Amino acid sequence: MYAYIAVSICLTLAVAAGAAETPRSGLAPHLIKEDLYSTQFISQQEGWIAGTFGNVFHTTDGGKTWNAQQTGTTASLFSLSFADAQHGWVVGKSGTILHTADGGRTWQRQTAPQGKNLFAIKAVSPAVAWTVGDWGMVATTSDAGTTWQDRSLADDVILYGVDFPDPKTGWIVGEVGTLMVTHDSGQTWARSKTATGKSLFGINFSDVNHGMVVGLDGEIWRTTDGGANWIPVQSPATRAVYAVAIQDGVGWIVGDTGTVLVSSDAGATWRRVPVPDDLKLFWMHGVSLVAGRGRPAGVIVGAHGLMLWTQNDEIRLQ
Repeated sequence: MYAYIAVSICLTLAVAAGAAETPRSGLAPHLIKEDLYSTQFISQQEGWIAGTFGNVFHTTDGGKTWNAQQTGTTASLFSLSFADAQHGWVVGKSGTILHTADGGRTWQRQTAPQGKNLFAIKAVSPAVAWTVGDWGMVATTSDAGTTWQDRSLADDVILYGVDFPDPKTGWIVGEVGTLMVTHDSGQTWARSKTATGKSLFGINFSDVNHGMVVGLDGEIWRTTDGGANWIPVQSPATRAVYAVAIQDGVGWIVGDTGTVLVSSDAGATWRRVPVPDDLKLFWMHGVSLVAGRGRPAGVIVGAHGLMLWTQNDEIRLQ
């Protein structure tokens, strides 16, 4: 099965922090060229993407057009997460944390416990979020970001991903095979084991029992029992894979040098999706899926404004 791929590219525009200028609005996908690190869709129509130069883009028409939101920063933004259509966070370079309570119409800077790079955030609810990053950095808020508590690890390992399938159960992944779990809303964290010492970059739980982690050299691990056991999955990838998402039995994994994998059996097996030669040097860093009429739809984002649109287990033109 051949996949058809649309690449969206635009002119890069760096906006000075705090600059009072009209956001770019009504942008077609091909007018976005910033490196894009993270995406989340909360419905078939509404979603956000974040990337370099402090850029956050918002769509309410399924990605046909995008509006640039004023963030007041030029820092690279590595991860975003929304609890609902109004409440979300985005994090990035040098401890950057931004919060919105109005769907991104306005973003407010919040104070991180440390100035370390933050690589991932998970909004558990409108009030509760967790973020992780450089050198064991872990922080959480329970008051919508008015205050952030430092919960950093003693180990100086870089942490790349965080997910909470429910308010009590959370997971963190990072370098040298770091995999940690909490069952008490983050009051305590314990190490969980895979048989790898390779860095793990992405994690996604579709429910409290079913989860996937991905990492260096195409590593893929799967659990169906809430992390009691992690099983290695045969991977067609040999390069680093950065993100994974599962929805209604369909899964997508994305990574370095044009790596795109798809699963039609909830992550038990994966196959490579071929990409054109001109995409084989592009990295892809974020993927988001939402339930659709029948099977899930979603978007993949990456270098130079790249956007790939998914429907079921195929990639389609926007």
